[in-house]
Amino acid sequence: MHNNFDDLIEANQDCCLKSKVASENGKRFEIISNECFTRIRIDDCLITSKQVQKCDFGFVRHSNDEFYFVELKGKDVKVALDQIVSAISIFESSIIKIPKEKRFGFIVSSRNPLSGTETNNLKQAFAKKYGRLLEIKNKCCPYIPK
Repeated sequence: MHNNFDDLIEANQDCCLKSKVASENGKRFEIISNECFTRIRIDDCLITSKQVQKCDFGFVRHSNDEFYFVELKGKDVKVALDQIVSAISIFESSIIKIPKEKRFGFIVSSRNPLSGTETNNLKQAFAKKYGRLLEIKNKCCPYIPK
């Protein structure tokens, strides 16, 4: 268990990169900011177990210790959300505790077959239980931190 993000990054340098972009199979998440961020590869690096669900990437916003959980997915948005929630739970129990109001979730899918109402319900459920904000976008998700 790490006490802060600097310790986490120091102990897992192979998984970390100073970057504001994650892309895979035509899907892209990008942070639009001049601030310093560190990208952490979560799947198959920070969390190597095949027995647990986890999202693809995490980003540390160094100015205020916010953490962005990012899943680049085909079209199964609900599975993507499960992967983010599972990663949050693993972080809480064995990696680093992140306050709920500093956790953000981002799903970038090739397409979202869910209705607007279903998507809004997922966002509200996430905000109630797991983090401050959940964004669900198709193909590309530029994000400007507030």
